[in-house]
Amino acid sequence: MSPSGIRWNSMIRSRLSAMRLEVILVIGLVLRESLSFWTGHPYDSEVWIRNAVYVSRGISPYSFMDPIPGLSFAFLNQTLPSVGYPPLWSLLLAGLYRLFAILPTDNRFVFYFLLKQPPILGDVFLGYAAYRAVLRWGGPAESARKVLVFWMLFPYPILISAVWGQFDALVSFVWIASLLMIRPLRRSALEGLAILLKLFPLIFVPYYIIRDRGTTKLRQIVTLGIPAAFTAASFLLGGWGIDPFQGTLVYGARGVPLGMTILGVVFSPDLLSIFPGIEPAFAVVGWLWVPAVVVAGILAARRFSRETPQGLVQAMLSVTVVFFLFRSQVYEQYLLYLLPPLLLDVTLWHPERAGLFRVTWILGLGYLLFNNDFLLRFVIPVFPAAEQYSYALDNNSAFGPMRGIVLMVLAVSFAIHLVQLGFVLMDERRNPKPWFVRAVQWLAGAKRAAEEVGGPRAGDSPR
Repeated sequence: MSPSGIRWNSMIRSRLSAMRLEVILVIGLVLRESLSFWTGHPYDSEVWIRNAVYVSRGISPYSFMDPIPGLSFAFLNQTLPSVGYPPLWSLLLAGLYRLFAILPTDNRFVFYFLLKQPPILGDVFLGYAAYRAVLRWGGPAESARKVLVFWMLFPYPILISAVWGQFDALVSFVWIASLLMIRPLRRSALEGLAILLKLFPLIFVPYYIIRDRGTTKLRQIVTLGIPAAFTAASFLLGGWGIDPFQGTLVYGARGVPLGMTILGVVFSPDLLSIFPGIEPAFAVVGWLWVPAVVVAGILAARRFSRETPQGLVQAMLSVTVVFFLFRSQVYEQYLLYLLPPLLLDVTLWHPERAGLFRVTWILGLGYLLFNNDFLLRFVIPVFPAAEQYSYALDNNSAFGPMRGIVLMVLAVSFAIHLVQLGFVLMDERRNPKPWFVRAVQWLAGAKRAAEEVGGPRAGDSPR
């Protein structure tokens, strides 16, 4: 960013920080809503649309679903599998469709707007939860407001929630809110609700089992009992078959080699075409994250203080980093579980780690942009021809091969960055300057040194 751009950005944030809390939240909400109804990831949005309609008719959310006339995207005219989450999200979608059905309009953009409300509100509430966390954990009010303003204007969660339409910000909000709870049962209830929305917070259960003492360990019964009981009741009352759900759980837990992960590179089609013998290994490698998060939870419980918010946040970050490193499927939206606690850590305890925070979201943003053709895919709801342009760009142009290479480089870079982040979290004495920044500085220094040693060349004009 240019110096003038930095000054404008700083001035805007400074003025927003001086506003009332409600005004800051409204500005963040309006910004997201303005991007909501005409954007969306074409595949994920299509799955939400079909899920909402089918479940509202009493059909299992774990069925194969046909297009919905008047709502579906024209180019996705084949049968699609449905969601891979617990049933609460599908029931929320069904409720939104019931609301749409009673409105005096059948405009599909109104329905798209409704579908975006859970992720958008979750993102705004996530920013507010971060604000409350700074205050609760001893930070000054000025720092809390700066965190809130930053999150309301932060491009990364805006793209994930308001543009893409993924609801991970909602899950992250419930999870961060659980960390603010003092009473164990309230914390467990919110943890259980977060798991019921998406299974990601399950990775922290081993840590809590080791960390908690005495009868407090039993609160994990509540944490796990809420999603288990709700899911069982949904299947019983809905009359849904259990077999598709079991297959969905296994598939979701093992994952596929995709996204911002080194395993996605190792088991990519390009490498498998050269080394086909490694493909069977994925049957084992796909489950490595399970023992990895157990070991990470044990180490975090022993390494970090059990009595302080700082120890809790460091432990959450450590387990998350290990999960990302060993998981075979890490999508861009998963960073909404890493960035909020990392932002809190930088704000409250380790401002010297700000560079690590920046590199984290910059790598994620770079991957998101290249993976989605620089946001071209997200305008398909309002501009259907963008699907054809996106397909041609990926398959019939020089951008396609370059895109694949860049995504691999970014995935490997993200894994390397996570390794450094993990080292820094486990040992505060380590230099937190990002390895990539150090590498660039070293190369620049080596270039200057080479120029000085070489001296002026023939034909060079004097300076």
